[in-house]
Amino acid sequence: MRDPRINFRSRELAAVLAFLIPGAGHYYQGRRVKAGIFFSGIVTLFFAGMVLGHWQPVYSQTAFSADRSLVEMLPAEKPPTTRFSIGYGAQVFNGLVALPALIQQARFSAGGGNSKVLQEEIDSDFIGVLRDNSQAVPVSGRITVRGDGGTLTGVTPDGFEFSGEFRYVSIRLGREVYGSPRKAIALSQLSGIDIEGFRPTNLNGSVERSFLNWYQVPRDNAELDRLHVTLSHQFDIACVFTWIAGLLNLMAIWDAYDGPAYGYGDESPDDDEEPESGDREAD
Repeated sequence: MRDPRINFRSRELAAVLAFLIPGAGHYYQGRRVKAGIFFSGIVTLFFAGMVLGHWQPVYSQTAFSADRSLVEMLPAEKPPTTRFSIGYGAQVFNGLVALPALIQQARFSAGGGNSKVLQEEIDSDFIGVLRDNSQAVPVSGRITVRGDGGTLTGVTPDGFEFSGEFRYVSIRLGREVYGSPRKAIALSQLSGIDIEGFRPTNLNGSVERSFLNWYQVPRDNAELDRLHVTLSHQFDIACVFTWIAGLLNLMAIWDAYDGPAYGYGDESPDDDEEPESGDREAD
């Protein structure tokens, strides 16, 4: 039975509030101590997982290509296949903090494929490879791309620093909305860069992607592999933290809707408890 000492008010509204913000349903009912415990405990656990996982443990779907191509670079006419992320079934109960994944899922599905047109100037750090017909040199540094040219300042693995302007004929950029902080970039028919006699004709690598275009967006197995290589078991722990936070809030939602599992009046007397005076008279 429900505890008669609790003013549940509108139980349905309390449950909705508890879903949206952990503890909000209890606050609405006047159960302030429980509200504080649920909010601080669940929200802290969720964001601890997000920080441990570099803000990437939450996503509603994984994407993959039938021909094992990199999903981020698929053309618009070959949309990736998506699969529901089982972990999100628990994460969604964190409420508002996990709901952006559904919005990002819709943006990802409607976002088309890779782009062959430079929409706006790129000014970002760069990690990638410069190639010609017979050689490939890894580089890291900073790149600016505008119009049909740009500048690249970088360093090779052996410590050689270079800087110069370049021109290119064609460009390919990864999907605008995709679950990775890095966006793929490929420039072909490159000219103008000279690294101790090495004159690359192609550039492949990645630049920064806007936070709003990768946070809680579906990602493919290539990105998940990168996360596991970078973070190792830390990423798995981060996911577990967000799962547990969601499941804890599921119990909090039920508590806001129906009260404690054992309410006032459910108690059974102990065996050695003295009977009430009325009971003695009845005996």
